[in-house]
Amino acid sequence: MVTIRKATENDRSAILEGFFALQEYERSMEPNRADPADIVETYLRDLFADCKDGKAEILVAEVGAGVVGWVGVVPRHVSDDILDHDREFAYITDLIVLKEYRGQGIGRRLLAAAEEYAAKQGARRLRVGVLSANAAAHRLYHSVGFRDYEVILEKRTESR
Repeated sequence: MVTIRKATENDRSAILEGFFALQEYERSMEPNRADPADIVETYLRDLFADCKDGKAEILVAEVGAGVVGWVGVVPRHVSDDILDHDREFAYITDLIVLKEYRGQGIGRRLLAAAEEYAAKQGARRLRVGVLSANAAAHRLYHSVGFRDYEVILEKRTESR
């Protein structure tokens, strides 16, 4: 049985482990991703501080007594892009399900909980970023109602 609940400081090591695994996985697809060892403590310190200040929430998926996944959500993010008419939206910072628990609907449940949380905080829209090479995550997001909003292309230049 899977339980979705708000994270506590006691979940910190499991959240850290999941973030580290996600960063390593994303680095296998995108070499420009930072080494998780260099950023994990700072990233999670800031995310937990935002949670404490009410600017974000981490929801964990628990099976038995263990955390098997989590989602971070910022309920009120304001875009600095002047091209956007309505600049405020909720933003999913991370969605992580441990490898051995994927394909069981846990990611979907975490996304649903994040959406419910964001809506209760007054968000009218929810966004999430995904690496273009991460086809499985992209399919999951589409399957729960997300649509492609903007695609950013990148090309490496040759230094002269």
